[in-house]
Amino acid sequence: MQIDPQTLDSTAVYKLLISSVVPRPIAWVSSLDTAGVGNLAPFSYFMAITAEPPTIAFACSPREGAKKDTLRNVEAAGEFVVNVVDDERAEQMNLSSGDYAPDVDEFVLTGLTAAPSVKVKPPRVAEAPISMECTVGRILPVGKAHLVLGEIVQWHVRDDIYDAATGRLDMHRLRPVGRLTGNLYSHIHQIFEMKRPSASYRG
Repeated sequence: MQIDPQTLDSTAVYKLLISSVVPRPIAWVSSLDTAGVGNLAPFSYFMAITAEPPTIAFACSPREGAKKDTLRNVEAAGEFVVNVVDDERAEQMNLSSGDYAPDVDEFVLTGLTAAPSVKVKPPRVAEAPISMECTVGRILPVGKAHLVLGEIVQWHVRDDIYDAATGRLDMHRLRPVGRLTGNLYSHIHQIFEMKRPSASYRG
């Protein structure tokens, strides 16, 4: 089957795209509005960009033609935190994805702990296995969405998943959740290893 996206409506393109790029990591973004109200929302258009400087990005699409609370907060403050979703927090992540009014604090709604960050004002999710404090590098309009690039200025990593000897995180203990399509998510429980055919590969 050949599919030309120009022949599809936007909903059909969206469904095809999110079904094709799977599984996707989830950026559980915490931010603050100008009144100091916390916001917590998941975004599955999320990726690592570069390690020098450590930079990540997530895309924020409009909701009903308007900017989402997260984007407005990030634009105003220039700061945010990306928290990683694991098995134990999947339900709370899903609860935080609702279409709530701007004055609703999803930390309160989900019963999660808003822990102070070190270098930015928005709080992090204390229960998350990994939290990355970020300052905004750039916000780029891409079609109707906005791509937010953030430089990581502080990591918070749960002790039991960090291997100081290798500098890596233990994927077996992290147990991250991935986004699929529709209402579907994935657990990362079966992990296998394949080494690249290069003696110089550092991985």
